[in-house]
Amino acid sequence: MYRGRHARHSRWRSFGIKLAVFFLALLVLWPFAEPYTLEIDQSTIDSESLPSDIGQLRIVYASDFHLSGFPYLTQRRADTIISRINALNADLVLLGGDYADKPEETLTFFRSIGNIHASYGVYAVLGEHDRTLSDDAETLRSLRVTLRSKGITLLMNSVEPIRIGNSSIYLAGLDDLNSGWPDLKRVAASVNQEDYVIFLCHSPEIIPSAQIALDKNGRRNWFDLGLFGHTHGGQLAVFGGLLHLTDGIDSHYRSGWFVENRTPLLVSRGIGTSTVPMRWMRSPQIHLITVRSSR
Repeated sequence: MYRGRHARHSRWRSFGIKLAVFFLALLVLWPFAEPYTLEIDQSTIDSESLPSDIGQLRIVYASDFHLSGFPYLTQRRADTIISRINALNADLVLLGGDYADKPEETLTFFRSIGNIHASYGVYAVLGEHDRTLSDDAETLRSLRVTLRSKGITLLMNSVEPIRIGNSSIYLAGLDDLNSGWPDLKRVAASVNQEDYVIFLCHSPEIIPSAQIALDKNGRRNWFDLGLFGHTHGGQLAVFGGLLHLTDGIDSHYRSGWFVENRTPLLVSRGIGTSTVPMRWMRSPQIHLITVRSSR
């Protein structure tokens, strides 16, 4: 039966309306769904500083869990992410801070999660939500004890050597810039120029200062890989704007990989959310970094 031009136009108009409604619903709902996605960002770095007898290192880096309960990151979701981390069979697992939104909730986070597995250990720094300037010795002692019970070493203005075969690498971790007492000068001066050093700090705001800090030999460029979080990549990118603003941090350090002074630097978008349980074009991520010796 001939429908005529009007009937055909009505059919296409109806289809167009349904398509518009679908994309409008997607636009409204996706920011609430995106936090439940997870990207595994895989990167390979060739390094002349990594001892040749080590060959390569598989490093998993994860930051900014922000455990807070539904509709934010739940314990069940955290357990799923820990399982994903363990499935990557890392040599090292490094954690970048902001595990919850309050210090007491950070204790709950570490007490509740399952064990994290890595051949040469699990290490963590703290973010501004994990401690306060008024934390007393007992609060930090409880956190250290909890971390130790999970096989996690806390890096707080400290450098930890890791023996791998006949060689060593070094992990340098700084206290949080906003809620802690960072001592960059002491940390940088604890390593030698020939050491392979991975530097962790929650906030990338430290990067310009870290680049000019001096090692034990009085030289700059004291670390070989820098890992940071805090920014959430902006969390919500809407019409060029960002929800998760980070005062004092150059937009250049918002998220992703970049190289300065021949040093690879990573600012992770992290896992959880803050302020609102939404992300837009800033999906959660953890990182599998393979460092290969190029000696």
